[in-house]
Amino acid sequence: MITLLQTISIGIFAFFVLYAVATGTLLALSVREISWYSRGQGPRRARSGELARHPSVSLVTPAYNEELLIVQSAKTFLASDYEPLEVLVVDDGSKDETFARLEAAFDLVQLPLRGSIVLPTAPIRSVSISRTDPRLRVVSKDNGGRSDAINAGLSIARGELVVIVDADSILEREAITRAVVPFEVHPDHCMAVGGGVRVANGSKIVGGRVVSTGLSTRGIGATQVLEYLRGFFATRIAWSEVNGLLLVSGAFGVFQRDLLVALGGFSKATLGEDMEMTMRIHHLLRPQMKDARVDFAPDAVCWTEVPSTMGGLRSQRIRWHTGLLDNLRMHKGMFGRPRFGAAGTFAMPYLVLFEALEPLVEILGFAIVITLLILHAENWTYLVAFFLIATLTGEVMSAAALLVEEIGFRRYRAVDLLRLTAWGLVESMWFRPPMAWWRLKATLLALIGRRPGWGTIPRGATLEAPAQAVPPPLTR
Repeated sequence: MITLLQTISIGIFAFFVLYAVATGTLLALSVREISWYSRGQGPRRARSGELARHPSVSLVTPAYNEELLIVQSAKTFLASDYEPLEVLVVDDGSKDETFARLEAAFDLVQLPLRGSIVLPTAPIRSVSISRTDPRLRVVSKDNGGRSDAINAGLSIARGELVVIVDADSILEREAITRAVVPFEVHPDHCMAVGGGVRVANGSKIVGGRVVSTGLSTRGIGATQVLEYLRGFFATRIAWSEVNGLLLVSGAFGVFQRDLLVALGGFSKATLGEDMEMTMRIHHLLRPQMKDARVDFAPDAVCWTEVPSTMGGLRSQRIRWHTGLLDNLRMHKGMFGRPRFGAAGTFAMPYLVLFEALEPLVEILGFAIVITLLILHAENWTYLVAFFLIATLTGEVMSAAALLVEEIGFRRYRAVDLLRLTAWGLVESMWFRPPMAWWRLKATLLALIGRRPGWGTIPRGATLEAPAQAVPPPLTR
């Protein structure tokens, strides 16, 4: 038995070494790319106004029980510096006053419903337009879930491109302009673009704008800042560069509208519809269109409030991991196949090994090491090596993410970077263990056929602001 456990532990050690090598390669590529990007040497640094093609954009935001923020969010979206722009708020059968508040704030008038809806959705009750700003339309429909609400917006949208944003997110004024640039530079090849999502907790927000960047005083919020920096800037820049990006975040993504309609809209069969659509684009287009791309625009920024309690974080991460497993199952045909480019040969195996299986390996590895220690069957040299490779990989990722942040964006003060570094040093002691367990729990639930619901994440006052502080919508 001891020999078997020792053999398994050596295999787990090799797994973490492979993870360190793969992730280190991505980090190095991201640092190189962001250094070029910050100096204006990348093709995506071209300015929107310098390009001849300027596609029209429809912003679609699904809203369910968002009465506290919906008016502020709509005004913020309308205040974007991009044109031509229309904003569609899709009220997905809210049980609160989401629609009533929009109606009062924007003087809505109902439009006649004509023609057929191109994507099947739950029944649409009405489509209204604002008298004060005709760029705003509000769709009221029966509840059908987030993907169903997005599909309703896609059916009514008129823009060449569609921006999908959560109703409780904050877009920077220049975010859409920056996210659209890859479509303008590569109009025949760019299919979708993901924006950079940042944590709003701890920042000062006035009237739907982040006026100063800060960190939450609580470890759970500050540690998630590190997570988002690692996830969006330490690796997605690299995946985008090799055209293997498999996730355009649902919090802020831009797509070709006609493509989404042709692909049948967002799926209701997964809790990760944003990742599923990104994978579907690669799966269906790459064999015929070798140059089809999914890009990432790190300077196109959206701010979002993250869970401030462990209970809210647990619900979110179980849902996220369930969505990941759904999508890997639905698109398993891409795994390891060169016809799908880097998305198939590198990105899919990386997701399977280091996202789907990693929590099982991590928990199993530490359990075996502890068991061997109890049985006095482990030597200290191996123990130290195991813990170093298992824990320092996360520290290196955090350091690289902070390096990318400092080189390319410099959104945080020096004292905030020091605080993030400090939280990164203790992350493996209190944050990673429950994260691994929750993801393992999601795997176990999937194996027995049980699925978590969307759940509710308690929202604090991070994104809320006094009504009088909201700037009036811009008119064209």
